[in-house]
Amino acid sequence: MKTLIMGPANVGKTSLMKTTCLGYSFMKVQDLKPTKGVSRETYIFRGLLELNVWDAGGQERYLEKYFSDQKVIIFSEVDIAIFMVDSITLDKKIRELFDDFLKLIRYYSPNLKKVYVLINKTDLEDSREDDVYKLLTDNLDEELKKFCEFTPVSVKKGSAQHRLIEILDSNLQNSILEMQRLNQVRALLESIKLKINYHVILFNKSDGLIISSTLGKFETEPLKFLRLEMGSLESNIHSIFSKIMLLTKNKPTPIDLSLIVYESQEFYVLLKQIDEKGILVLISPDKDKNSIVKVLNFFAEEPEIFSKLKDQLKNK
Repeated sequence: MKTLIMGPANVGKTSLMKTTCLGYSFMKVQDLKPTKGVSRETYIFRGLLELNVWDAGGQERYLEKYFSDQKVIIFSEVDIAIFMVDSITLDKKIRELFDDFLKLIRYYSPNLKKVYVLINKTDLEDSREDDVYKLLTDNLDEELKKFCEFTPVSVKKGSAQHRLIEILDSNLQNSILEMQRLNQVRALLESIKLKINYHVILFNKSDGLIISSTLGKFETEPLKFLRLEMGSLESNIHSIFSKIMLLTKNKPTPIDLSLIVYESQEFYVLLKQIDEKGILVLISPDKDKNSIVKVLNFFAEEPEIFSKLKDQLKNK
């Protein structure tokens, strides 16, 4: 799904995409260097929706090319269009850029239903989002106003990421193929729950967002450091395991991270990695220790369920 994000330089376009689609913290992206030309990256949103993101750097020397010799390749066949500005800069050149963007996106992507306009940095004291909105909409044709959806946001505070997730979820819901895959994933999770009587939640590893669950639709904050924690644990345990094998005169062999068990006073929380794409979080209905053995036996005896999950989460 081609996703074009454009706007002036230094308004937070790349920061938004990396914090949303890769789960980066704001601290990690606040010193990013300006994008040179058009950066094209592929992300898998919620493990289901493949996004081909065209992140257009906003320096003037690049903007001139976008609207001349590169216009066909950039503005054609766009599925999701995002125009991003900040709330502290009032400049007539921004309006000119916006008008040119709308003109070309409508001409070369005539099937596009909406342009999402994000007004970033509203957390700053000198934010003037109302004035920026007025700058972008004064004398704008009413049809174009309806074509555009304006939202004041903040990448630093997280509202921009939440808005982008809403936008992507809306497009996910409109994609028949991805919805079919999502229904198949839900059916697999329900089959796991039926076998082990645990609540089951499947997270997408790259962005930390929920793909599906047996608890219905709900949202959580993106998982923090799950990749690092699980990878480091597996590496450290294998190092210890290898030394023990050598001491006992056995041959060290590779090990796989099977299960991580956490516990509260009344419940168990189990983590199971599904290939490199997803993380299963399993929550027990009570604190029966025998249930953990039941889960382990299920994983060992019914590998085809996890093979099917891997197939659904694999890249297109």
